[in-house]
Amino acid sequence: MERTTKNRKSVLEIIKESEVPLTAYCISKQCDISLPTIYRALDFLTRSGEIKSFTWEHYTYYYSSAEHKHFFRCTSCERLFPLYECSVQDYEKHLEETMGIEIDEHFILFSGTCKECLQNKIQKENREL
Repeated sequence: MERTTKNRKSVLEIIKESEVPLTAYCISKQCDISLPTIYRALDFLTRSGEIKSFTWEHYTYYYSSAEHKHFFRCTSCERLFPLYECSVQDYEKHLEETMGIEIDEHFILFSGTCKECLQNKIQKENREL
């Protein structure tokens, strides 16, 4: 049985403290742990169920499984934003009843343009007029 090492604890703490999912590279910028060690820690933490991950445009992002959150990713600046509201429960119940399935969890990642980038786009368009 594998044990939780100091490095694994450090990586987990960084992920738990973050409002948004992080890549291994982002984690490496917040600690003094080599990237290969971070990847091993992420693999262990994912297998143990302490964190979850998703892949978007060739990057894998990691986030804590302790909290139910969804995210928004700006396609202009590429920042991630946490979304704390979730109104999918009624839809889940509907799917379970109509399809005869049992849903254990869901994950939602919206993408589009954030407020700041929209404002910058409008300002740029106004200057061009």
